[in-house]
Amino acid sequence: MACTVKRLIETALAEVGYPEKASNNNLDSMTENAGSANFTKYARDLFKAGYYNGNKQGQPWCDPLVDWCFWKTCDENKKKAEYIQCQSGNLGAGCGFSLKYYKAAGRLDMNPQLGDQIFFKYTNDSSTADHTGIVVGLTATTIRTVEGNSGNKVSLRTYSRSYYAIIGYGHPRYDADTTTKTTTKKEAKTVKVELPILSKGSKGAAVKALQRMLYCLGYVNINGKSLIAIDGSFGSNTEEAIKRFQKNRGAKNPDGIVGEWTWNKLLNGR
Repeated sequence: MACTVKRLIETALAEVGYPEKASNNNLDSMTENAGSANFTKYARDLFKAGYYNGNKQGQPWCDPLVDWCFWKTCDENKKKAEYIQCQSGNLGAGCGFSLKYYKAAGRLDMNPQLGDQIFFKYTNDSSTADHTGIVVGLTATTIRTVEGNSGNKVSLRTYSRSYYAIIGYGHPRYDADTTTKTTTKKEAKTVKVELPILSKGSKGAAVKALQRMLYCLGYVNINGKSLIAIDGSFGSNTEEAIKRFQKNRGAKNPDGIVGEWTWNKLLNGR
């Protein structure tokens, strides 16, 4: 399948809430063995796939999360994933090196697009970047990201476009996608990504992505206690959570259907 912006964003959103592990156990679990020792399924899988210059398990993993999302979206084709992500060397586990790879390819600037790799710099050391993520939502004034190693988990974050720590956006070489349209406005250039309309009875990866966002926002089941389950099945608990989300965001008639308005509210953090 093609490696498109839409598929990459779906892959990234499906990982939101994944916690780094305290040890090398239960790496695929969304809940068990959570900790702060930098053990993840991302480092494990990429090492097996032949990425980098060695095993990065137990090391900071913001960049491996991004690389893993591209690898998965490219159907675990390492050569294609590295080409699309502009990784021309084996040091891509370091976000400073990833930024340099985009720059060498002439695909780094300060103009964000959906599906870009975003780079941050918070420290005064000699590295060119010390944190990274994936752009999954844009407005004229804000940027929505998925980031690994953020609060010891994969997190959704929202920033102002003028946020001081942003130092660049790497533009991957995505495959063509006939469902992706580019819209140009005076205040910003944006890309419109089509997502499926979801409702009770829907199933699949898009439902999981939806449930992860609700989970991270603290929405609970009808019982009012346990957080929304991430099982890929749009049932009564998910429907009621969406109705509450819609009501909280000002919908006049919350209907539990995830269409354009609801997706935009979720992705843009509004």
